[in-house]
Amino acid sequence: MKKVFYFSVICLWLTGCASSLPRTIAEAQVESISARQVQQTPDAYRGKQVRWGGEVLEVSNIEKYTDVLILGRELKKNGEPLKNSRVDARFIARFPGFREPSECGQGRRITVTGVVSGVEVRNVGEYPYSYPVVNAAEDHCWPEKKIHDHYPYYPYSYPPYYGWRRYPGGYPWWSYPGYPYWW
Repeated sequence: MKKVFYFSVICLWLTGCASSLPRTIAEAQVESISARQVQQTPDAYRGKQVRWGGEVLEVSNIEKYTDVLILGRELKKNGEPLKNSRVDARFIARFPGFREPSECGQGRRITVTGVVSGVEVRNVGEYPYSYPVVNAAEDHCWPEKKIHDHYPYYPYSYPPYYGWRRYPGGYPWWSYPGYPYWW
């Protein structure tokens, strides 16, 4: 009886460590199709399953669906768009119903999976641009990464000769037995 109890506790504990990413986003497609390929020959890829991602440019709610215009970027293995990678092509992710624009607004990174439904021509400025359209089945809006631009351990600014090893043990107080003195 104890074995069953411990086994069930371990199983519950392990499921708590499970990823919140949808499986279709976390796993790469067998056939990798880029948005640029669909843009050039849309009929050849109509009805194919794709996994694309990038940065949200615009969210527009229309009566029966929501269009999310995305600047396509390269994806990591887990499906996360690389921030400053090569631009693939712009594309439209079409979601049924209403989507709140503030959930994954302009500038946020998103990954979508779905079926290619064709190409739609819209203007970028005055230039007519062919947007591949994906009927989105699943999506994941990636959290913004916070960058710390300060060194969190030392309460004061570093002297200009930090790291130069002017003193035998490093900076003067590093060789003292009570280092660091504020701990």
